[in-house]
Amino acid sequence: MTVPGLVHRYPDRVLWLITTSCAMYCRFCTRRRIVLAKGHRTERELEMTMEYLKNHPEVRDVVVSGGDALFVGDKYLESCLQRLRAIPSIEIIRIASRNIVVCPMRVTETLCTMIRKYAPVYMMTHFNHPYELTEEANKGCATLVDHGIPIFNQTVLLRRINSDTIILKSLFHELLKNRVKPYYLYQCDLSE
Repeated sequence: MTVPGLVHRYPDRVLWLITTSCAMYCRFCTRRRIVLAKGHRTERELEMTMEYLKNHPEVRDVVVSGGDALFVGDKYLESCLQRLRAIPSIEIIRIASRNIVVCPMRVTETLCTMIRKYAPVYMMTHFNHPYELTEEANKGCATLVDHGIPIFNQTVLLRRINSDTIILKSLFHELLKNRVKPYYLYQCDLSE
């Protein structure tokens, strides 16, 4: 981390952890060690992040995550998006959230209207099995896409959950029917 909550591993993109709070405790989460330490970034940490990004114009892509980026309130999220859009070198914003899967009622007209103001913004999510594409989740996806917010899905390969080509094919077809682009299949490192 270059400043608290900001990971700069690749030359042109950063991962910004705006919160350590999350609605889930996923066995595949690479940040599960921090999601129990509930909290959002302080004003000073937000300022430090913006200062870093202003001083590194090579960064053009910011993944806003956490915990879960949609676990924060609309005003806090908008403040983060507004700050990013004020930096000319930031071209792309991606919001990472599993709330679309587990708490789709979080996706409201108000939220989508607010996010759209800061376009281009992409939503990144984790549907891992066709059963997760519930009626409510499909409605949340439709609301985002109807507001011009493209959704990309990272599926985590999970043994005995979706480690079968028939299940994955079904998942990918259902995602595409709901205007969600299968982005990539993530294979976790083995861990206890």
